Amino acid sequence: MKVIGLLLGTILFSSFWGNAQCNGAFSLCSKKYDEVAYVTTHNAFNSSQGNFNLPNQNLDITGQLNIGVRAFMLDVYNWFGNTVVYHGSAVLGTSPFEDELTKIKDFLDNNPNEIVTVILECYVSANDVEDEMNQSGLMNYVYEHQLGTAWPTLQTMIDNNTRCVVFSDVDDASASQGWYHYMWTNMVETHYSNNNINDFSCDFNRGDSINDLFILNHFVTNSITGTGMEAESEIANSNPYFINRALQCQQEKAKFPNFVTVDFVELGDSKLVVDQLNGVEPLHIAESEFSKGLILSPNPTEGFVTITSDKFPIESLRLISLTGQDVTDRVNARQTKSNTWNLNCDSLENGVYIVVCGLYAVKLVKE
Repeated sequence: MKVIGLLLGTILFSSFWGNAQCNGAFSLCSKKYDEVAYVTTHNAFNSSQGNFNLPNQNLDITGQLNIGVRAFMLDVYNWFGNTVVYHGSAVLGTSPFEDELTKIKDFLDNNPNEIVTVILECYVSANDVEDEMNQSGLMNYVYEHQLGTAWPTLQTMIDNNTRCVVFSDVDDASASQGWYHYMWTNMVETHYSNNNINDFSCDFNRGDSINDLFILNHFVTNSITGTGMEAESEIANSNPYFINRALQCQQEKAKFPNFVTVDFVELGDSKLVVDQLNGVEPLHIAESEFSKGLILSPNPTEGFVTITSDKFPIESLRLISLTGQDVTDRVNARQTKSNTWNLNCDSLENGVYIVVCGLYAVKLVKE
């Protein structure tokens, strides 16, 4: 998780000075939706954590949200009368579509300054999708965009609480479904069928080059199974290769990459690439400068963790997510000595958190 050390200073700044940023940065609030880049996951549901075989991701959607993913590609099917997600074949694993949408809805409930995009490869109708959106509660957050008009700023979307944008590759929305946007009148993409990084190009595939939004497909697919390749993804997702390709395509096509789409998102530098595209500069401060003798054991943890300091008493403790949210009330934090606290992290989603003790902090990984 190379991104963590670079982001730590930014997270601490946000934690102490409020949570008024938009998608994690104050500078993004005044930018329009189509002027912002978003870490995007390909076949986001198809994760080893979600018990799918031949996955494209390790973390499930909740875990992806916790490390900064803000756009999700989902394949939606009807499976014996149920609306589900799967990739290629249901025998490799399925999940109720509503469950995946609920993960996003819960995140938006708990993070009022975040905006999330859902991009659907659809084998069901717009009405089926609407039913699932209503059942999950995600419909409460949808944004409706009129084609040909300017996109709003992130701050406007936050103020209006229209923080979920939905696109589909099937153009079957009714007049009352203005929130259900057709991808290929709004987006253009690079080719998605790349079997190794040498296949990557900046050439456009589906969509018109004049469309507002640009999907930069940056994942490698196994030519036999059609699924993700973890070792190749780590290479593709790492800088300087990744940022160089993103900047090359931006310059070559005179098109800002909005949806930077990857497999195995926790590998490499996806968040750093998107931050650079967005002009968000993380503070380059070594993690050790913050820790000052704070010791966490075990770390990573599956539940209980002990925090001690050999430098000073720990008088107070806070736990901050990577989105800047204070989640202290979700752990049972108990002081046992002047320099020792015990935390029960069972209720936390898997991901990375920052433990803040006074002016010092240390990274905690929940697995």
